[in-house]
Amino acid sequence: MWLAISISVAVGLVAGRGIVAETSAHRRGLPDNWLHPECEECGGALSVSMVHCTTNQHRQRWISWGIPIMSAIVFGMVGATVPALAVLPAYLVFAGTMVTLTVTDLQTKLIPNRILGPGTLAGAVLLVAGGLITQDFSAIGRAGVGGAAYFGMLFALALVGRGALGFGDVKMSFIIGIFTGYISLGYVVIAGVGAFIVAGVVAVVLIVTRRSTRKDMIPFGPFMTSAAIIAIVFGQQILDWYGR
Repeated sequence: MWLAISISVAVGLVAGRGIVAETSAHRRGLPDNWLHPECEECGGALSVSMVHCTTNQHRQRWISWGIPIMSAIVFGMVGATVPALAVLPAYLVFAGTMVTLTVTDLQTKLIPNRILGPGTLAGAVLLVAGGLITQDFSAIGRAGVGGAAYFGMLFALALVGRGALGFGDVKMSFIIGIFTGYISLGYVVIAGVGAFIVAGVVAVVLIVTRRSTRKDMIPFGPFMTSAAIIAIVFGQQILDWYGR
């Protein structure tokens, strides 16, 4: 387990730099950029710490160094709970996709296809490959059922809600359903129900503290990604508690 955690944290720190670069490029309407995080003030390369740029020492916003830290934590938590080492690469792709889409949805209220599409495809391929290596064919089947079930549920809600859910949220539900379903269909339920619970709690807090009103639109994607990570990391404990 410690090997998986160590690898995951290290990959998370490296991936975090790429996430900063890509989300910044998306927010500014620029082409994909996963390799070279830039200072938004002068375009210079960012330092290793991401605190300032190396060209003019411009101090960066906290999010520039906060994303790699958050990424390392999320990757480490996911790495500690993967069902098998063979599927670790798939779950790290999933974790990276969730962190990236959380940031883009918070910044632009969009879940871009240019991130969701490759993340879903690469994650699914690696997950199936890991399942074949471990010969866990039932898990592969559950992944397909989980993806279809979560997608179908949100698609129906989007049709009934008439704009209450964006189609980006609906599309993202497929990858979440796949990766939670691979472990357990109960995890899919936790991710789905948990997203609405987290959204409700946050909405109440924002309204009570007068930082938002009932008419304000709050991106739903971050609640989905948060619930997905909670399901994968704490799913078994939640199911055990519920079954008592």
